[in-house]
Amino acid sequence: MSRRLALATGIALLAGAVAVPAAGAATATATPSGKRLHDDFNGDGYADLAIGAPPTSGAGTLRAGSVTVLYGAANGLSTARRQVLDDSRVYDESTPTGYGSDLQSADLDGDGYADLMSFIHWSPVDGDPGNTVTVNWGGPTGLSADRDNLVRLPDSAWTTGFTVGDVDGDHHPDVITLANEYGVQDGYGDILYGPFDRTGTAARTGTFTIDTEDFQTATTIAAGDVNGDGIADLAVGARDSEEPDSRKTALLLGTSQGPGAPVWLKDPNGRRFGGEDLAVGDLNKDGYAEIVIGHSIDGYDSDVELPTKGGALGIVYGGPNGASTTRKPVWINQDTPGVPGAGERGDGMGTGLSIGDTNGDGYQDVATGLPGEDLGTLADAGSVLVLRGGANGLTGTGAKAFSQNTSGVPGTAEKNDRFGTATALVDADGDGGKKYGLVVGDPAENANNGSVWVLSATSGGITTSGAFTFGAATVGVTPTGARFGASLGD
Repeated sequence: MSRRLALATGIALLAGAVAVPAAGAATATATPSGKRLHDDFNGDGYADLAIGAPPTSGAGTLRAGSVTVLYGAANGLSTARRQVLDDSRVYDESTPTGYGSDLQSADLDGDGYADLMSFIHWSPVDGDPGNTVTVNWGGPTGLSADRDNLVRLPDSAWTTGFTVGDVDGDHHPDVITLANEYGVQDGYGDILYGPFDRTGTAARTGTFTIDTEDFQTATTIAAGDVNGDGIADLAVGARDSEEPDSRKTALLLGTSQGPGAPVWLKDPNGRRFGGEDLAVGDLNKDGYAEIVIGHSIDGYDSDVELPTKGGALGIVYGGPNGASTTRKPVWINQDTPGVPGAGERGDGMGTGLSIGDTNGDGYQDVATGLPGEDLGTLADAGSVLVLRGGANGLTGTGAKAFSQNTSGVPGTAEKNDRFGTATALVDADGDGGKKYGLVVGDPAENANNGSVWVLSATSGGITTSGAFTFGAATVGVTPTGARFGASLGD
């Protein structure tokens, strides 16, 4: 998905420490704008950044998650314009939370303000535990402090994520969740078709099944227009329930009635392949979006033998019928010519995928984290790769690597930092989406307190000039164990 955020320089961010609104307070009423940005929560024409902090339970206690929103302006983002949303429900051993995870945005109710969605793991819904997607509604003063639940899965089911896209072509975004139910053969998806009303009720609902032949567990999902017909298609990752180490990816083309039947994506030898993360975007500017598969875990081959250890990206090119019949899928890894580094077991290439044009050439690029990358003797210090799209698709040419040991990147790499767990490519200089900067989330930084880094973009791509970082304490979130930056809103 495109990410259009106006990010401040490090100087502007530091200046934002003055006159900060109280955590959770709404921003001042914005001047309405005719622009429609999917991540502009207050409708002022500037995109905003949502940062999730979903802490894990520890020492027998459970903690509410939070989301920090930095509101954009002509001079970019500043912590002086922020809103902190937290999950104020009462927690006990039976009701852990995931508020602040899997952040995504879209204008669900068609009022011109983007709304923010988060996934909740076993939070209380109508007095009982359940899995749900929750929404904070956008408006002229920012996001609503209260939230509504869009969908609740049955107690016998668990879900593995959701995505947003117009899968029926009616120009209203739809919310698609993945579900797996105990005792049921196939993973399935629930579809909430927009527009939504302000209670979270969808115009209609639907479902789809991942597979009808094998026992499949749905694992990850992304949306984008793969066949160029103006309707979003779904890429769904799955694994064989009877062979847990296997991974597969299905493509479901969008139609006026919603997603069609799943078709398994295959390599040139006819073998199915998949991974743990998915992103969809047009990397070669031909009008058809590509499916980028992040294969980050070593120890299985998902029917395809990887060319190296340490993870890889699988690129399936789009075409008028879905997956291209003229361009073969390819693997890109740290042994691909031009890609910095070398593949080593546990690097985790393929983690935290994001797509955006980082140098303004009109071709979308791909950022991927390698949170398990070792830097010298520092195990799992982590790094990020940015690979360039072009007329020939995604290649290693011009690829760049960034870590906390890269000159100009604030901080110092340490063992187990896992820098690059989350990434987002965003409109870092406010130029209307021509060049996208890099935001990196590292929830493991400083003993799971977490931090976020911002690197801007130039015509030469991502640069460390003016890079800055901040953590939970800067924006008023209790830092201890916050896992700040675990999710970056897109």
